[in-house]
Amino acid sequence: MNNTTGHVSAIDATSLNASEDLLRRASVAQSQGQIAEARSICEQVLAKEPENIQARLLLGVVEAYSSHAQAALGLLAEVEQNDPSSFQAPFWLSVAYRQLGSLEQALHAAERARRVNPNELQGQVQLAMCLLDARYLRQAETLLQSAARAAPNALKIHCSLSRCLFMQGRRADASFVLRSALDRTRVPLETLLSVGTSLLAQEFPFGAKECGRRAVGTAPSSPAAHLLLGRALVETDGNESIQHLGKASQLDPMNAEALSLWGTAAQTLGHLQQAAELYHESQRKDPNQGYAYFAHFSIRRVTEADRSRIELMQALAKQELAPRQLSYLHYGLGKAFEDLRQFGDAMDHYDEANRIEYALKFGDREFDADEYSAKTDRTMFRFDRDTFAAAEGTGSPSELPIFVVGMMRSGTTLVEQILSSHPSIGGAGEQPFWPDNWREAMDGELIVRENVSGLGARYVNLLKEIAPGKQRVVDKQPANTHGLGLIHLALPKAKVIHIRRDPVDTCLSIYATPNRARSEFAHRKENIVVAYREYLRVMEHWRSELPSGTMLEIQYEDLVARGEDVIRRMVEFCAVEWSDRCLRPEENVRSVVTPSAWQVRQPIYQTSTQRWHGFEPYLGAFAELMKTDAEM
Repeated sequence: MNNTTGHVSAIDATSLNASEDLLRRASVAQSQGQIAEARSICEQVLAKEPENIQARLLLGVVEAYSSHAQAALGLLAEVEQNDPSSFQAPFWLSVAYRQLGSLEQALHAAERARRVNPNELQGQVQLAMCLLDARYLRQAETLLQSAARAAPNALKIHCSLSRCLFMQGRRADASFVLRSALDRTRVPLETLLSVGTSLLAQEFPFGAKECGRRAVGTAPSSPAAHLLLGRALVETDGNESIQHLGKASQLDPMNAEALSLWGTAAQTLGHLQQAAELYHESQRKDPNQGYAYFAHFSIRRVTEADRSRIELMQALAKQELAPRQLSYLHYGLGKAFEDLRQFGDAMDHYDEANRIEYALKFGDREFDADEYSAKTDRTMFRFDRDTFAAAEGTGSPSELPIFVVGMMRSGTTLVEQILSSHPSIGGAGEQPFWPDNWREAMDGELIVRENVSGLGARYVNLLKEIAPGKQRVVDKQPANTHGLGLIHLALPKAKVIHIRRDPVDTCLSIYATPNRARSEFAHRKENIVVAYREYLRVMEHWRSELPSGTMLEIQYEDLVARGEDVIRRMVEFCAVEWSDRCLRPEENVRSVVTPSAWQVRQPIYQTSTQRWHGFEPYLGAFAELMKTDAEM
């Protein structure tokens, strides 16, 4: 018996050593980016030893590392359950949940990893990034400041800290942090380009601009450096963006992306003919793309003379393109067929574009309609006339801000363009300040009044920096519809202009227009309808609860039909002297970064009203909103 037992133990030990050797090889492969090899080795071990916790952990890490988040979750959760002392399991669970957009689960997993090993820098940064995603900005800042001190040469940590400060409206601090990090070490060009591109993907062009400027200074003859800086500047400085994108095209004449972006920069400044020529040239340099075709059609009306180009686009849509390029191609074909009044074909292409975009942005994650509705409930519960009455006399006394709110694609850009044509009114575009900073004002369900006052003062300073010397500044962020209660507490003298548009036209326009932002309800008709109904519900609440004189409501259809009457009402409401310039918004030379950039360069027109009629047989869930005007 003893001999037999010894023999079995020897075999077990040999097997164990072999597994350990394999897993060491897998770990090395994973660290070197050889993902397929690492996955294969882990699966080989698990085929022989299904309960091998180390193999499960490493396979979970491999799946999370390669963005196969759903596959990672079960593996890592089982490891954590079997080994509560594991740091890697909850850490990589947090990574996987964050990839899926499951912010609450990502945050909780990061907290568990941090409890297991509070001194692990990697865990500290992961928790900070989860806090940043969830908009706990002050807590994220504390962790990132600590991490930046511990790793003074870790550029990505300093970039995240800069982004955190920027989101709080602290632009000077954000710039100082990033520039100091870039000054501290000699960052190679490849790293500057990589980090800058990553910051653009994180919707942080401010940080990408700093990397782009450093890249151009490091390698002034690099087309990639000028391209990065040009991309980062498109949204803030169209003229300088054009300079760098033109330089990138000069240095690399076959770069179709530089030409397309150059066209976009020209479009933001209203140079539509130049934009059309650049888009056409981009198509000529690289016919196998989607963006330039879409952009070219988006700035003009498509006619029968464009049939050959449409046929080329249809043939291209059957080939293998990158998903984002394919979605742009379908949006462009939808626009083309809509202009040609082939509404069934147009909707088919809009459907396909939205299917691709949903998969790109959300994968298998479903929109939570119940939670979206609950957010409205919480907003209405927290902020009502009693709340406002109790806070009377607090908040910033500034009259600088004008908030233009409404559902996406309801005409907020047109209102901003009209008002910012006034010499005393500046335009700030869509500032994310209030959606980003609302948590600072809340302690659970309680409102922290001193924090609210601080937010108001910080926001006013931000507007002064964006539009110095102006008597009023317009912020047209649509997401502020849910934030008007907090905004009124912080800025009780601010003015709010709510623009409403035909519900079906609004929702159809959302569906037919590419949107870079990850709007949680976009890309599926039934989700857009849910979001629209919640928008109506929260605006009805503000209509009854905000003090009289705070909000002016206008109808888009009235604005385009009886422009001067409505515009005079808006200017009077904003308490500035009348200016005839407000009647000519198409002459406003400011940069306009919006899908509406073409429309706002035209004299006010009515052809975008009742758009939905041609689509009536194909509306799907949008048809539920046909009677909603009466509800408004």
